[in-house]
Amino acid sequence: MDRLPARTLLVCLLGFGATLSVSAEEPAPPTGVVLSSGVEGGGYWNAGARLQTVAESKMGLGVENLPSTGSLENLEQLLDPESPVNLAFAQADATQYYLDRHQDEIKKLDLLENIGQECVFMVTGVDSAIRTGEDLQEGKGLHLGIASAASGVAVTFDYMVSQIPELVDVKVDYGDTLALMDQLTASKAPVDAVMMIHRPKERSPEVEYALAHADRFRFVELSDERLTRELWNGREIYRTMSLAMPGIDKPVKTICVLGLLLANKQKLTIEQRNQLSDLVSYHWMTVYATQ
Repeated sequence: MDRLPARTLLVCLLGFGATLSVSAEEPAPPTGVVLSSGVEGGGYWNAGARLQTVAESKMGLGVENLPSTGSLENLEQLLDPESPVNLAFAQADATQYYLDRHQDEIKKLDLLENIGQECVFMVTGVDSAIRTGEDLQEGKGLHLGIASAASGVAVTFDYMVSQIPELVDVKVDYGDTLALMDQLTASKAPVDAVMMIHRPKERSPEVEYALAHADRFRFVELSDERLTRELWNGREIYRTMSLAMPGIDKPVKTICVLGLLLANKQKLTIEQRNQLSDLVSYHWMTVYATQ
């Protein structure tokens, strides 16, 4: 009479133990999101810090803000199934440049919002023959100074080259662009122009230096119909803008690109996606600083 209850109890315990074992092997569902933003202290990283604060205070959604070298690393981490990153900032041109080489990844991406325009500033010496983008395309043996191969500037120029084959002969030299600017007007300058990219109203040291010495430097005019190609989602990658700048008479005509907030929808729960949707719908102006 005592064997049946004991046997039944053993079966129940074994079943309960099996349930515990399966549960222990399954990863706990994520409670927050992991954002790959940008260089610590930079514009994208600061936007990530604001997003983190707003998401936690308004939505109860935890956000880990991870620094990175820039857009391409962000995209690689976002689309890597082994990486915990499920949210990332990236320039629109960098995104298209990446997707042109990984077209099967498009289905994973969800464009949540933009984080404003970033514009190209290309500076040359006042007596240089380079006045427009066409001059850059037609020049021979030209050298362009860019701060780093891992920077958004390098990605932008790579994308420009992919759309304008005439730029392929421009040699890129990486280094301290402010130091290179000081040599632009020399007879044997190491580069013919330097290139930066940042928000329209931001004043990088290079732009400040060019404005303070308008008698020595000139901004190169940039525009080309081939750069207005649409993103995978139908939006333009670049738009031409004329930017009023202090200390110079004519506005700077250049191209600007959107920064994007992207999600990997395969790495987010339905609840997380709904929370992020509410965040961009109701609280985005707190995250997106216009200056």
